[in-house]
Amino acid sequence: MNVFEEVKKAIIKIQPGIEEKKIVPEAKFKEDLEIDSLSKVEMALALEDALDMTLQDAELEDVKTVQNVIDLIESRLKVKNA
Repeated sequence: MNVFEEVKKAIIKIQPGIEEKKIVPEAKFKEDLEIDSLSKVEMALALEDALDMTLQDAELEDVKTVQNVIDLIESRLKVKNA
């Protein structure tokens, strides 16, 4: 599974019309992608459905970039599959 692609799909779902080329690991949610805290929660819900996992609100508070959420999901998947 490509976690980056799943995150990209979730961002596109909550930000219709966003340019896909803007969605890169270094992209900051607020500054680069114009994703506010409510949209970040909607993205997390989309990812939870797609990946069959639960992301805690406290974990999402520290997520500032696309790479941060990729790292969070990958670490959760390692624990889940261990």
